Amino acid sequence: MIPASEAAVETLGLRKTYRTVRGRAVGIDGLDLRVPAGGLHALLGLPDSGKTTALRLLTGLARADAGAIKIFGVPVPDGLPGLVGRIGAVVGEPGFQPWLSGRRNLGLLASVAGVPRTRVDEVLTRVVLADRAKAAYGTYSAEEESRLALAAALLRDPDLLVLDEPSAGLDAVGTREIRQALRRLADQGKTVLVATGVLTEAQQIADTVTVLDRGRVLAQGSTADLLGDAKVSVRVRLDEPAKAATALRAAGFAIRSDGDALQVDGVAEPSDISRALAKQKLFAGELVPQREDLAAVIGRLRPVAPPVPKPLSRAEERAARKAAEQQAADRKKAADQRKTDQRKADKEAAAKKAADADQDETTKRAEEER
Repeated sequence: MIPASEAAVETLGLRKTYRTVRGRAVGIDGLDLRVPAGGLHALLGLPDSGKTTALRLLTGLARADAGAIKIFGVPVPDGLPGLVGRIGAVVGEPGFQPWLSGRRNLGLLASVAGVPRTRVDEVLTRVVLADRAKAAYGTYSAEEESRLALAAALLRDPDLLVLDEPSAGLDAVGTREIRQALRRLADQGKTVLVATGVLTEAQQIADTVTVLDRGRVLAQGSTADLLGDAKVSVRVRLDEPAKAATALRAAGFAIRSDGDALQVDGVAEPSDISRALAKQKLFAGELVPQREDLAAVIGRLRPVAPPVPKPLSRAEERAARKAAEQQAADRKKAADQRKTDQRKADKEAAAKKAADADQDETTKRAEEER
């Protein structure tokens, strides 16, 4: 059993597989997840890392094959009915009626949930959708659909808000507004759990993060500890690259050649490069920071797997057997030759010993005759 703690969400050994045309595919493989109560937690991963599957299991949209889940200390999915008022989620299609207005769609949900109708206008204002509340949902843009889904999740004023890719389909302004809204909720003591494949989103708004890869946890902890040191490399181009490389190495930078430019890795502040070059009266014509992307972060965190030997072809297997047989024959031949040589050496030694004995006997007789 998962021990009691101050976690909003905990999973232990969670596993989920799906049937495919090629057999069973693993969506989640032994997931041990811990989401602290309060604040914003990001499930960060590339496509097919298991983010959405994990959210579906947490919200009861799918059932795990193995493992345990607790939300606010309550086992899930059995305890979900008692948690309905404490959880708001946007995972998958929200199921709004296209011919009804946004406000009417939310009004129906509020009636089912026993939420005061005044709450509808509150959440529409919070997600900046009040101006479009009377328009039919079928006329909404992708951005407006995302906003209405978030408003629906906020109707009950949940303690835990679960969102799958909250900034998907939003423009830059909409993305910023949604992120700010989520950050405000987290700052008010709510627990916000978002699944995202956007590294900058996790870095900008999350307090804690879990990095997923192939259905497993690669790392989890504070965002500052895991992603705050996401490496920055800087591309530098100037007239004297060799002299600049020497100067930057002397200043403690890691330098590598990149065509006619220099690549400076692991830079904390790009301005430090300019200062190091200026001391040698060198000035960069181009200085471009390039931040580590999500794929690079995951590649850095992913354990190094031992090399898997490539299966031999039939021809290679035959050649290997033939080589092994030849080696065995060569070893036997060498052993036989050593035995023959040893027998010959033994015979020669015995003959020499006999000859020496005869010589000694002849010498002894000659002395006796004298």
